[in-house]
Amino acid sequence: MRDFDWSVVGRSGDLLMAGTRLTLGLFVGSLLLATVLGLILALMRLSPVAPFRWFAATYVWILRGIPVFVTLLFAFFVARDLPGLGWLTPIWAGVLGLGVDAAAYKAEIIRAGIMAVDPGQYEASEALGITKAHYMRRIIIPQSIRVMVPTYMSNSILLLKATSVAVGIGLVELTGITRQLSNSTFRPIELFTAAAIIYLTLTTVLVLLQEFLERRFALKT
Repeated sequence: MRDFDWSVVGRSGDLLMAGTRLTLGLFVGSLLLATVLGLILALMRLSPVAPFRWFAATYVWILRGIPVFVTLLFAFFVARDLPGLGWLTPIWAGVLGLGVDAAAYKAEIIRAGIMAVDPGQYEASEALGITKAHYMRRIIIPQSIRVMVPTYMSNSILLLKATSVAVGIGLVELTGITRQLSNSTFRPIELFTAAAIIYLTLTTVLVLLQEFLERRFALKT
């Protein structure tokens, strides 16, 4: 039976932490992009303007049907060749690819949350003469957050784990650095176990955040 040498994890600690920081950078950047773009797409899908609805629905259909790795490859090999995007480095290509892919899912989550708000809220706001932009920002979206939180956070956890796919475009994030260390030390079990523990720790933090947000918004209902 193989002898396990867990000291290799200690010796590789700095590199594993560097990979973890890159993973977190990818996650935070792509989550912000996905949330902003997802909100825009959700509002477009709810818009009375037909071309907006068609564009958003087509975007969601295409991006939900394409594997995230393919989207990353397009961002890395195609997007940076477009005019004005030559500055795209691998990490920014990773943020772009992960973000635009996750935005399709965030858009549906946000749209479902908005549609779950009692229609009477819209009617009451319009009866009071409140502009649509104002009541969407101050009344509808805050109420819809309570509905969105569980699905939004679950999808965010999936996004965190999806950052491991970025190794395919040359990013040495947590999975990438673990693979490199495994090849050089011939200790894949120990190193990938350490990586799994790090991923589990990060996702546990998101689960705890989800529970906090659920309690926080439940108090307002």
